[in-house]
Amino acid sequence: MSGLLSRFGVLAACGLLALTAVVLVLLRPLMPVDETRYLTVAWEMWQGGSKFVPHLNGELYSHKPPLLFWLINLVWSVTGINDLAARLVAPAFGVAAVALTAVLSRRLWPDAPERAGFAALILASTGLFAFYGSTTMFDTMMTVAVLLAMLALWSLRRTGSMAATAALGAALALGVYAKGPVVLVHVMPAALLMPLWAAREGRIALTLWYGRVAMAVGVALALVGLWLGPALVLGGPEYRADVLWRQSAGRMVTAFAHGRPWWFFIALMPLFLWPWGWSMAAMRALAPGRLFADEAGRLAGVWGLAALVAFSLISGKQAHYLVPELPVLALLLSGMVAVPTVAAWRRMGVLLPPALLLIFLGAVALGLVPADKLDGFQVPLWVMLPVIALFALLVLMLLRLGAQVWVTALLAPLTLLMLHVAVKPLLFEAYDPTRIGAILAPEQAKGIAITDASYHGQFTYAGGLTTVLALPGDVSALAAWVAAHPGGIVLSQQDQPALPLELIRNVRFHGKDYRIYRVRPAQ
Repeated sequence: MSGLLSRFGVLAACGLLALTAVVLVLLRPLMPVDETRYLTVAWEMWQGGSKFVPHLNGELYSHKPPLLFWLINLVWSVTGINDLAARLVAPAFGVAAVALTAVLSRRLWPDAPERAGFAALILASTGLFAFYGSTTMFDTMMTVAVLLAMLALWSLRRTGSMAATAALGAALALGVYAKGPVVLVHVMPAALLMPLWAAREGRIALTLWYGRVAMAVGVALALVGLWLGPALVLGGPEYRADVLWRQSAGRMVTAFAHGRPWWFFIALMPLFLWPWGWSMAAMRALAPGRLFADEAGRLAGVWGLAALVAFSLISGKQAHYLVPELPVLALLLSGMVAVPTVAAWRRMGVLLPPALLLIFLGAVALGLVPADKLDGFQVPLWVMLPVIALFALLVLMLLRLGAQVWVTALLAPLTLLMLHVAVKPLLFEAYDPTRIGAILAPEQAKGIAITDASYHGQFTYAGGLTTVLALPGDVSALAAWVAAHPGGIVLSQQDQPALPLELIRNVRFHGKDYRIYRVRPAQ
């Protein structure tokens, strides 16, 4: 491993992820429905909504805790309303997670300081982490909380101190503020299974350990109570039921969405491992004999395997649910005895994902994929030129360059750049919410209704709307709203021939045709 990596690996890793996130954010609009929803919740809080109880389109929003919305509001208080600033809040946590992975590596393997820079670089340039590290979601925040919890567990195992106990409690509280009680699924197995990973020599008594863990949970409850207590009072019975049951334990028992088979995450494992895990040297670093050879490896193994099993058993599954465990792979892969050569990467097919992406995009651009299978997805031929140039750069690097660590670190960022360059025209044509938001903004005083029952705030922040959109639940409710709002605007995915409406625009958005009507004045 090069001395350059040992000295500057952490800084280079943080810079690489930060640059990747900024470029990807600039190459796509605010994406529905997640990013548009979270920015709208933050926007309604900014407009004077409750700081304790988030709202979406004027209704209580109990699906997620408020930390992301608070931080976006904090950033806006400095920058003013600014899309880029708001969209870089979550990626900033991704960069912090890269740095914390290096810190944890130094604590786990103090005799191998070079592993810290390598682990940070692996995490920053793992394809899945680089992608989700550029999105406005909660997983990078949860990753930071989980890494802080692991640092606290490692310290607690050695000292049993109150400081480590308080640090563990604070990390758990951060996870709850970031994404909810699911932080316990990420952290508590490693805490409760300490006898499986901690060496007997120098280990604190089990009674003391479990007492400290229980005390840490108490600290977390006290810290969370600073928000949850007022929120439960202000939110009322419905909010209490959602926060305390439906959005936490209820999701684990029966998925409200994203139901997947138990083997979903196992099937995605090649994606989680790409590109660093695609070599025999990497596979050897993850072999059980290496994995459990020392105490640090056992902690990482229990942490990662327990989360994999737990989330496989939970009903709802999405790829990003295991983003907080990607540091486990980075930490373990950093222990490769020898970094594979560029030739080894080629033999393991590390270029397969970008090659398949290039073939698919080329087939779409040449019209070889039936249009009815694409739902409007098109790639202009002229867009393929920079995509081919980027792929050629990847091939050139693997064929000609010898600095295999840095070559591999650029594979995922350049592949993501290929994808974003190719789909940018489509994204801004068919997924940019400001196209509809700009039409709605001047019409707020007259009233706006949308017949989409699944409206999640896609146009509220995008249009800078300060009024609540009406959501009539059926035809009779829509007719009553139309009668009460002459000159108002109706968004509908269906024709409305029976109502006094004038069609003024037809806009394709997120795979759906939105008809924008104006209510005719009463005769």
